[in-house]
Order: sequence, then C-alpha cells, then structure tokens
Amino acid sequence: MAKTSFLVLLLSLVFLGCSSKEYYEPKEIKDSIAISGHLKSNIIELNGENATLEDGRILTKKGLDLSRFPQGYRFVYKNDIWALGLKTGGTVFAIKGENESISFKLPKTIATLALKDDLLAVVFADNELALYEFSTQTLLFKEPASESIVVDMRIASPRFLNDLVLFPTLDGRIVIINAPEKELVRTIIVSSEQYFNNIIYFNVVNDVLYAATPSKVYTLGEKEARVSLEARNMLVNEKGVWVATKQGEIIALDHALQVIKKQKFPFAHFLGIVATDEAVYVAEKEEYIISLKHDLSSYEVHETSLEEGFFYSSNTGFYFGDVYIELK
Repeated sequence: MAKTSFLVLLLSLVFLGCSSKEYYEPKEIKDSIAISGHLKSNIIELNGENATLEDGRILTKKGLDLSRFPQGYRFVYKNDIWALGLKTGGTVFAIKGENESISFKLPKTIATLALKDDLLAVVFADNELALYEFSTQTLLFKEPASESIVVDMRIASPRFLNDLVLFPTLDGRIVIINAPEKELVRTIIVSSEQYFNNIIYFNVVNDVLYAATPSKVYTLGEKEARVSLEARNMLVNEKGVWVATKQGEIIALDHALQVIKKQKFPFAHFLGIVATDEAVYVAEKEEYIISLKHDLSSYEVHETSLEEGFFYSSNTGFYFGDVYIELK
C-alpha cells in the first residue's frame, strides 16, 4: 500500500511539473507569415553555420546550394569555389562546381575547417589547430590541443583576415596565426567556462571581429569589449548587433557592444535571427515570428507553421524540416 501511494504521489508530481511548464504567449498577434516553399528533403545535420539535407544538398547563409555531398558526409564550409564536407575519422570531401570533386584524409576527426586560396585551416575534434596546403595536404603549422569538455553543436568555422587566420576554438578562445610567417600572433580568451564553452558565433564585419560563446559576447576592433550574455542566437551586420538570449530577451547593441534597447518576451525559446533592410525577424519555438525595428523601438508578432526537426537561419529566411520562409 505504501509503495502504491508513493507511486501515485510520484506520478502526480511528474504530471504537475509537465502541466506547469510555461510557454511564450503573445498578447497580440498581427497576422500570419506563410510558408514560402518546400525543399523536398529534410535537414538532417547542422553545424554552427551550415546545414546538410537528407538528399545530400546543402544550405549556406545564401540559401539552398547546388552542391551535393555523398551519403555520410556533413557539410561544413563553402567559399566561392569549393564546398567542403566531413566524415568521422578525418576524411574531407571537396566539391568544385557540379562535376569536380576530390577526397583526402587528415590524421583524425575534424570539428570544422575553412579554406582560402590554397590555405586550409582546421580545428580538430580534440581542439588541435592546424594549417595545411590544400592542394597537397602538406602540414604548414600546428597548435597543440587544449582541453575542451562537452561542446555546443554550433561550432563556428575559422576566418581569414588579410594575412591572418583566426581560429575559434572549442574551449572559448580565438587563436590568431600569421599565415605567411606560420607563427602564433595572439590568443584571446572569450570565455573560460568549464562546459559548453566553444565559439558558437564568429564573424568579421568591416575588419572588426565578433564572437560569442554560450555565456559571453566579444568584439575586437579599435577597442576590445566583452559582455556577459547567454546568447541563444546572434547576428551582426553593418546596421548593428542583435542577440536573442536564453532568458527570452532580444537585445540590440551597437558595434562596440553597448546596449541600445532590450525587449523581453517571457518564456520565449528563440530559434534563429534574420535581419533585412527593414526589420529584424526572430523565430520562436511556439510557431511565432517576431518582427522588430532595428533599434527594437517597436515590434509585431506573427503566427507561422513550424514543424519539428532541425532549424536553420540563412541571411534571408528560416528553414525547418523540409520547408522554408523567405523574408527578403
């Protein structure tokens, strides 16, 4: 009898917990935003900046791309010439156009990489950093691994700035290498949290560096700035900086990371951000899209249809499951 009473009490507590979970509920809904089209294939893999579809096609920040990868590869990087995909164990598959491809193997599993001209920048899964000559896979430079414990699935790729290679690491640092000299220039600590501390957002806008871990947002330009924000999503362009936080806030900042304005959306769980010339759009898990002025002085909430599955934000719209919404 005692066991039965305990079981009933336990089940009651479980159901009470489930029923008391709170969701974002807007006070006013402007209208609906319709689905723009279908991809005819589901998103099956995401990294920090790109997505892979079930049929091997890829999504970049520019949208759906014609490149197609063999089964088993995850797409991680594309420049104007090559698209690069990875397989566990260190295999790299590179596609040029629609008919040319090469495959090669590096020593171990790769977390992410980037390519400029004949210079391949690699972040290995153990957090070791390396530069290779792309055409010959010759090792040019190696920075030993530093410990990283449990990483966020959003892993940012390296960037190139003039002669510098900027590596976002899996333990919250940015390592800057002079490529011609093959030497370490500087190491920047963005955040020093023990868990989930990899760089999840990494960009260079007008020669200014922007980065974020799950707990910090950082910039390096004429001045250096670092602010504590639990970023779920982040976007930077010439018009500004926007961060959607785990606490349900959307924050507009200037390029020096000074807060311009905040808007609070209680219990909101944000999925992605897109900025057009007219507005900033933020997708929310309960099937809403919030459109805001760039300075967050006003906003409107729109209904939409969001299916279960992976969610991806390009520069122009939102992709989820096998459908997309184009916003400009």
